[in-house]
Amino acid sequence: MIAPFLYSQPGAGYQKEYRFLHSANLTADKNFYWLTVIDQTPALQKLLAGDISLKTIYDRRLTLLKTHVSDTCAWPASLVTDFRFTPSDSMDIAGILHNLYRDNKALFDQIINEHLRPSGYYQRFIPLSNEDLLLHAWGQTVVGINYIIDQFGLGKKMRYPRIDSASYDVNSRYYRTALKDMFAYLSEMTADMPLFYHPSLAIALQLMDLNDRDEPARFEPMATGENQAACQEIPHTDWSKYKYATIVIPGNGPELTTTPISPINKMHCSIAAMRYKAGWAPFIIVSGGYCYPFRGPYCEAIEMRKFLMQRFGIPAQAIIIDPHARHTTTNIRNADRLIIRYGIPITKPSVFITTRSQLSMSAADAFDRRNLYELGYLPYRDKQQLSIHDISFYPVMESLHMDPYDPLDP
Repeated sequence: MIAPFLYSQPGAGYQKEYRFLHSANLTADKNFYWLTVIDQTPALQKLLAGDISLKTIYDRRLTLLKTHVSDTCAWPASLVTDFRFTPSDSMDIAGILHNLYRDNKALFDQIINEHLRPSGYYQRFIPLSNEDLLLHAWGQTVVGINYIIDQFGLGKKMRYPRIDSASYDVNSRYYRTALKDMFAYLSEMTADMPLFYHPSLAIALQLMDLNDRDEPARFEPMATGENQAACQEIPHTDWSKYKYATIVIPGNGPELTTTPISPINKMHCSIAAMRYKAGWAPFIIVSGGYCYPFRGPYCEAIEMRKFLMQRFGIPAQAIIIDPHARHTTTNIRNADRLIIRYGIPITKPSVFITTRSQLSMSAADAFDRRNLYELGYLPYRDKQQLSIHDISFYPVMESLHMDPYDPLDP
């Protein structure tokens, strides 16, 4: 087993000192972290591979993958549907994991206490026992794999179809050809798929790759890359000089593919620059990914940073990018994540800066209900409208929890 960085006590949650394990696929790591941990824990791999019931599930899916290389199945529904996990599949595997946990408690507790809990990726499950956390992590994996197959394999219109859909008509001749080729391609790699979840995981990840949806991996690792200058400043910041910890700017994507930054986003940045120069906070977080227009070439956070530096002379070390958020809910959630992981004090409020139209939506109770519906929690506490452009809030630890319903920004 790979030596752990630290040992977390049962019941504990996120620890800043935790160092993530990484596979060769950062998109997989962000969406399915506990599977990454399994894949780098030989003792647990051996245990799962040796279970007869799990091997039956594995053999059936691996055989199906190989069969689709040469069979007559030609449509997405016939090719990828059986790689989803049905409710019956999920319950059967949960029962197997329950029994394996009871018989191998020390091994499972070790990966849960040393990786799943301190990573923060399962922060909302922290109050649970280790066994229940394990089963909830499995349930979340089922949701995530099924969501990807539904969206990018079957072409279903999921949460935000305007920006998150498959890049192609999945029933087009081109895409159907690509799917058949995908099975032939993956059949060459079955030696690297030894566990029950690997065939379905491989299908899901390859479907994202077919659609060029690698957004979760873009600009990573940010702490030693795009955000390095700011991260070096954070430990030396005198927080007592500032009323707010950060100024958060949400993205607003352009309507035209030829436009790097929208007119509304320019106003967002202009307001934030005024607040920064007035000494409200030492750092600005610009939040927004490749969202609008669909498959557009510009990342909102990157273009906002450029605009702030070029138009207003904001120094690079004062700007933190979040190039992954795709919605207003995740603008705040992702800002929380950066605040927490970068060591910015969560006992000091941050301020969310936007234009009148978006602020009216964000300040309303309906926005709270939207967060509860989409995320399952509020990614802020003590939200307070300060003006027609400003909302103050405190970050919450639950924001670290990965979201299986948003594979492009989990």
